Amino acid sequence: MPLFSRRRARHAVQEADDRGGGNPAADHGAVVPGAGPTTTDAGPARSDMTEPGTAGGTPMAVDEPEATAVDSGPASDVVRAPGAPDADTDVRASAGASTAALALPSFAPPRTLPTEAPHVGEHLQPLPFPRLAPLTTSLPGLRADGGLLGDRWLGAASLAGQAHLNGGTTAQDAYQFTLSDDGSLLAAAVCDGLGSRPSTSQIGATLLASLLCEMARTVTVGQLAADPQAVLGGVLGAACARVAELRAAGMPDVTDRDLSCTAVLVLLPATGTGWAVRVGDCAVMRLAKEEWETVFPRDGGPVNRVSAALPHPAAAEIAEYAPLAEEGPGDRLILASDGLAEDAFGSPAVRAWLAERWARPCDAVAMADSLRYRRRGSHDDRTALVVWSRQSRDG
Repeated sequence: MPLFSRRRARHAVQEADDRGGGNPAADHGAVVPGAGPTTTDAGPARSDMTEPGTAGGTPMAVDEPEATAVDSGPASDVVRAPGAPDADTDVRASAGASTAALALPSFAPPRTLPTEAPHVGEHLQPLPFPRLAPLTTSLPGLRADGGLLGDRWLGAASLAGQAHLNGGTTAQDAYQFTLSDDGSLLAAAVCDGLGSRPSTSQIGATLLASLLCEMARTVTVGQLAADPQAVLGGVLGAACARVAELRAAGMPDVTDRDLSCTAVLVLLPATGTGWAVRVGDCAVMRLAKEEWETVFPRDGGPVNRVSAALPHPAAAEIAEYAPLAEEGPGDRLILASDGLAEDAFGSPAVRAWLAERWARPCDAVAMADSLRYRRRGSHDDRTALVVWSRQSRDG
């Protein structure tokens, strides 16, 4: 179904040159922090989530530490070149300089690479130094891939959200991909750990993403065409059962609820109709020429409204299923965590930027750079897995 047509937002996007003035750290985190209620899974705003196995959408308490407040207020689509100061930046920086000097060691701003990624929103403040999570199970702050998988080009990237970088907590998004054993199906998954389990949900997201793809390897094109919902539901159920087995064997003090995450899985055959299944708030979108479409319907509210998560004893029953339209020349299929989807749904400038960056297949570095925009109110992890049509690759 149509989601939105690409509008050419006024890109005041200029090439950033770190040798010039400004704040070299401002682009380092690539995402914008904020204060107050947010639509992320890294803070108290995500209070409508239910634990796996609970009934009726009972809210869960979100106990992850709140992020340091840097930017507040709603997002807007004012677009500025990276590093371009707003009217209040110098005043704020001057007022907070002495406090920051007392609170932090005297490090120079970290070295970063120039980028054309835009700053979306007014009064974006300089970012604080990122803090690394001390957990031994923490995920890398940046992951990226790009290359051929079978006869399609696939690119993926995941960046830790500014809420995690401010608070020194781990990123919680994971992605995985594979080919079926007979090479006729591409499987791709994105999972997002729940913020109410900040110490363990990233383990569940990483484990489930890998197991979803592992369980999909035995699926054939014929099986998918004959009964797609049964096939996808079977993959979900088998992956959840395997998570429970591994948890019981290797992590006896951890519960299934501690590993809670949302998930989306896509199966793309070499020929024929592909299918998507999801539990929770991860998104699947299609970018066809200049038009964005969403595969799963949404009501126009915040993306991160979650009433179910995995692992779940009846995963197939709580899942949503959707067929994928036949791919055309230049089409891109996008799997996204709610942090990236919220920005795409809510900002014409972000959509224009991503459509431009993903107009042709990206390698790993280009995928990572595509997520380096700053947007007011965007605090969550950003993960995007993009599959280009064969025609895009050949073109």
